[in-house]
Amino acid sequence: MMRRAVALLIAGVSVAGAQKRSACATPNPSAAWVLVQRTTLSEEDGAWKNDSLRRVLLTAAKVKGPNVPFQLGWELQTPVDTTPDATVDYLKGLAATRGSTWPTRSLVGLAGVRAVFVLAHRDTTLARAALHRMMESGLDEAIKPDVAVLEDRVRLMSGRKQLYGTQLVSIDGRLAPAAIEDSAHVDLRREGANLPPLAWSVCNANSR
Repeated sequence: MMRRAVALLIAGVSVAGAQKRSACATPNPSAAWVLVQRTTLSEEDGAWKNDSLRRVLLTAAKVKGPNVPFQLGWELQTPVDTTPDATVDYLKGLAATRGSTWPTRSLVGLAGVRAVFVLAHRDTTLARAALHRMMESGLDEAIKPDVAVLEDRVRLMSGRKQLYGTQLVSIDGRLAPAAIEDSAHVDLRREGANLPPLAWSVCNANSR
């Protein structure tokens, strides 16, 4: 049943795009989502308060600044890395401590916030806590497309359907979205999260 549902979804949103790999191998610089992300992911002002914490986060997540790469709107569903990680443990402690200062844009910059997003993939508890804190901090303090991707990941971990279709699985050698809630309106939600259309993201994933 699951395979049939995913196959139908592929037919509905991704096959046409996947057949034109050259059109989705790289983002179109004039696409609306590219223009929005280019503006919102720029760190030219350098206005963050805690440079030492920022450096720790960037090093642990292997993220480079100053500008944050585009969020392409897809990632593979992979097992959680259970290797002990001091920075992950530190973030979990922050999330669990009332009154603690969570790493936001004004504190560690956008690259620091992207690093938290990357580190959240290493621990299910941190993923849930980070999602809550990112939503709580407000859109100006988080990276909107990253929040959408992390929300999809957490929903699937909890046995729920994803909202944005960002989590891909391999079906018969092709990448396709895992189950999506209200798939008819997925691109409207993706547009609101500054993500590319689903068909483009699936095509981009399969062109790699």
